[in-house]
Amino acid sequence: MIVHLFEDEKFVDDVINNFDNESVNGFNRYIIFSNSKQLKHVSLTKKVVLLPKSSFGLDLDIIYKDCQLMVIHYLTPLKIYILKKKPPNVKVLWVIWGSDVYDFFYNQDFFEPLTQKIRNSNGYQQLRFSRLYKLYHLLKYKVNTFRDELETLNKIHFISTVLPYEFKIIIKEFNFSAKYIEYNYFVDKFDDTSSVSLGKSILAGNSATFSNNHLDIFEIIKNNSTNVITPLSYGALGYKKYRKKVINRGKKLFKENFKPIESFLPLPDYNNLLLSCNTMIMFHVRQQALGNIYMALFLGIRVFLNKRSLTFKYLNDVGIVVFDLEKDSYLVGIELSNKQKEINKKLVISLQGHEAIKKKTKGIIKLAQNF
Repeated sequence: MIVHLFEDEKFVDDVINNFDNESVNGFNRYIIFSNSKQLKHVSLTKKVVLLPKSSFGLDLDIIYKDCQLMVIHYLTPLKIYILKKKPPNVKVLWVIWGSDVYDFFYNQDFFEPLTQKIRNSNGYQQLRFSRLYKLYHLLKYKVNTFRDELETLNKIHFISTVLPYEFKIIIKEFNFSAKYIEYNYFVDKFDDTSSVSLGKSILAGNSATFSNNHLDIFEIIKNNSTNVITPLSYGALGYKKYRKKVINRGKKLFKENFKPIESFLPLPDYNNLLLSCNTMIMFHVRQQALGNIYMALFLGIRVFLNKRSLTFKYLNDVGIVVFDLEKDSYLVGIELSNKQKEINKKLVISLQGHEAIKKKTKGIIKLAQNF
């Protein structure tokens, strides 16, 4: 049996459907950690086991009964605690999102100059690495912080990364011995071949986190006269303070053309927001927002990235048409040609379409069956 560990997130329904469609009934168990019985994103509630989001009083038998392969979807302190109690016969696959590993890199070279300046004044960044925080972490979660639990993390047998290029970097950073497994989450509509009409707005960033480098984006495009839409509905601890700085700077530079999105949008509404744009800017250095980027590329939106990012290198290497924001900023607001749109759509389908995800899902099921 494969046991999946989730939080209440928007992709969970798709994962459940994908794995259930490719395996016999009962081969997968889906566990959601939540302190609320009313789930916000997961609708397939009859197919999930709901457990409290705490290591205190956690029933590990529910998790490990008949488990051959445990799939950790995004690593949290609670999941590290569960991993620490793992029976020897259970194999583990960690599906890495991004922040669950990049937040713990020693070299945090993920920020452009203007963003780094305001990040240095953020007290939480210093607190996270203090002895006081480590003690707080141990008392709250019953495990040490990430760097102090590397022995536990080496109980992980397999790692899946959003981009294949990330694997070697992560293995080197933490001296992991895990093997690579190719897997991605399915993003709906990647097999729809119909064309769409786009608006003229610019979408900048995906969240209220420093890694978006919002202020540096704004400086580069400050002379643009079209709408700049900036999703800021969520982020890490203390994100509201950062969000306020982004909004203040955006309003100062773009006046009424600055459109911050401060509340969560359902997927249909977010997709309509994308369709109002012909340009997307994701200026992260570390891997982030790949689902958003793939969707934009599929729709025919011109995507600008950070030339220092693995995302930029990978998408270029596979032949997708993307742009370096600093070098190509004169193209911001200009729609792609039909030929460029077609190239991107075909490549996104080959990488992320239904058949591609189906193949990767079958690979994980076969892996579990062989134990």
